[in-house]
Amino acid sequence: MDIDDQRLELEPVLESRYVEEKELLPAVTAPTRVLVVDDHEVVRTGICAFLAAEPDFSVVGEVSEGNAAIALSLELHPDIILLDVFLGQTDGLDIAQQLLRACPDARVVIFTGCFDDESLFRAFRIGAHGYLQKSLSTRGVLAALRAVRQGERVLMDAHTLTQLLDEFGRVSREQTRIHSGLTETEIEIVRLVGEGCTNKEIALRHFWSEVTVKRKLQEIYRKLQVSDRAQAVAEVLRMGLI
Repeated sequence: MDIDDQRLELEPVLESRYVEEKELLPAVTAPTRVLVVDDHEVVRTGICAFLAAEPDFSVVGEVSEGNAAIALSLELHPDIILLDVFLGQTDGLDIAQQLLRACPDARVVIFTGCFDDESLFRAFRIGAHGYLQKSLSTRGVLAALRAVRQGERVLMDAHTLTQLLDEFGRVSREQTRIHSGLTETEIEIVRLVGEGCTNKEIALRHFWSEVTVKRKLQEIYRKLQVSDRAQAVAEVLRMGLI
């Protein structure tokens, strides 16, 4: 076999090894594109500076007001929008809602210097991916944004998470109650039944007659589409109302 024949035999093997080695190389990940929206220039500049120093982030734009944020998001398609909750006279959460509708692939993270329960709960109801305080360290903000990039939703601390879950649980129970058609009083009656109270005991607690209790129980059975006390308790438990 001459040299040319040997080269022809080796070329497919070398090509195969090259392809295999290429496939083993780590894929190059593009930096996360961030749009910073804050009406305080010093804060905005500082955020942009520490993000720009990180190789896995790229600041694609910075704006100070909501309408410009929407326009720039539509133009630049950022991965994350870091948004102040207060933008002068504009409600940042209104802007967040518009951004989430206009740019569904972007992840909006609320960045605020003033925490309150109402804005926190509202932010997550409209679909925000994070709620951070400006008192967080640079390291904390970066860690939060990296978690958001991985698809997580981030909060400031465990206490805030507990508050949020409690509120969502309350809202969920209230929606379930409304859907069931039961009143708070009717749920209380079922709870007492579940505790083993008789009609007479329930009547005494509420200053009703036993006839009134029986009538109310019949109405509860009708709403729940059950036929007795045990089924009523089981159904309300299943709904998570008691």
